[in-house]
Amino acid sequence: MSNLKEEEKIEIKENTSLNEQQESETLEVEEIQAAEENQEVVETLDAPVEEVKVETDSVKKKDNFFSRLIDKHRKKKEEKRKEIEDENASISSEESEKLNKKLDEVDKETKKVNSKKQKITSILLLLFNVALVVALLLWNLLGSDEFTPLNLLDIHVWPLLIFILFIELSVLFDVVSTHRMIYRKTYRSRWALAYKSVGILRYYDCVIPLSGGEAFAVSYLVNRDVPGATSLSIPVAKLIFQQISWNIVGIFCIIFSQTTYSSQFSGFVSATSIIGFILIFAAMAGVLFLSVSKNLGKKLVAWFTKILFKLHLIKDYDKQYQKYMKFISDYQEIIREYGKHPFEIILQMFFHGGRYILTYSIPFFIYCIFKGFPAVGAGELFSTFFISAALIELASSFIPLPGGSGMNEITFTVIFSQFLEGETFWALLLWRFATYYLYLIRGLAIVTYDTVYGNKKYKWVKKRMALQQESQIFKKQQIDSFRAERNKRRKREKSIKSLNK
Repeated sequence: MSNLKEEEKIEIKENTSLNEQQESETLEVEEIQAAEENQEVVETLDAPVEEVKVETDSVKKKDNFFSRLIDKHRKKKEEKRKEIEDENASISSEESEKLNKKLDEVDKETKKVNSKKQKITSILLLLFNVALVVALLLWNLLGSDEFTPLNLLDIHVWPLLIFILFIELSVLFDVVSTHRMIYRKTYRSRWALAYKSVGILRYYDCVIPLSGGEAFAVSYLVNRDVPGATSLSIPVAKLIFQQISWNIVGIFCIIFSQTTYSSQFSGFVSATSIIGFILIFAAMAGVLFLSVSKNLGKKLVAWFTKILFKLHLIKDYDKQYQKYMKFISDYQEIIREYGKHPFEIILQMFFHGGRYILTYSIPFFIYCIFKGFPAVGAGELFSTFFISAALIELASSFIPLPGGSGMNEITFTVIFSQFLEGETFWALLLWRFATYYLYLIRGLAIVTYDTVYGNKKYKWVKKRMALQQESQIFKKQQIDSFRAERNKRRKREKSIKSLNK
């Protein structure tokens, strides 16, 4: 009897253990299915914005040299991005206050430019440009017997295509330099943002006298979630590299215009271009000197500001002094930062210098559009037109009108009328389209697009990015909770088995 009872107990224990095992297996299967369903829901929410890595059992990457190299680069990029985000998040309260103060000043400056008074001024200046072009057309029609009407022009197609190509390449160089500045600070590839920020910068450079697009570029970058410090540094860095490149190209053109090609240029063009170069070089050299010597720099800035105040050229001495010192401080920060990265300096100088070389090469192809490629002396003619374009930009640089209006047209007409004769007016239109009107059209297109559609689209993209981040966190929490429950269950099963034994 005792043996039968013991056998019955053993059978009951075995049945209970089997039942528990079956129940645990069914629970595990149900939990795995639930986790898979949750994962599928999460993956449907995860609409990729930039790069979303999807790994499945059916798709496996080959573990070759290139895949390892790509994975290594991706991991390094993600680590660097996280490091930059942590740095931006961990700035001190004092630095944060300074940054917010600078951004407030930028916001005030953009609002001031967008005021009703400034808009009226911009419209009047645009009308002045249109009136100037009409006046030149009438002058050519009435005062010149050599003027060629539009229907009688002999247009050469290949030079026209090269002309368009050089315009787009100069824009591309500008965009690539901006993209590089954004990427090295955020480790995010944002080509559309680089293109739009450059368009905004150049548009307001053309609209506001003596260039003033930097504040609008900063505001645009901030509104597109670029960190404040990075947004402030990019336009200033572009201005520095632009001035240095312009001075390097300008000094060579000035030297050749006074030596080898001195007979090609009139005294008026030479004198105005030299004045423009001296002013630009003095401004750049002065700011660099003030940036290097802090104590002497402050004294010189104070002395210069007092002179302007006594001449009644500025109204508020303290405000203007602080503005100059802030500009010099920004220069110091950029010089200090890029001084640690010589490769970045070379890269930026290549793009900004290349942009000027492409732009100053355009007049030669404008000539070829109307006259065809010269059979003899093409190299000498190209050099003459290249130097001429540089002198035109230098001569119009100190004119306090958008795009150097007036001086640019006059110097172009004086220089190129001896080569183009009756086609001079049409060549001038192409030149101003490449260096001025195109930036206005592109900027207006960007502003209109963002107002109608772009800003709404970016808000939706931000929400989608936030949803993606939340879904990734939810996915991780689900997986972690499933593993924790599984570990508890396994421990419980082990304890039951040890008791049964």
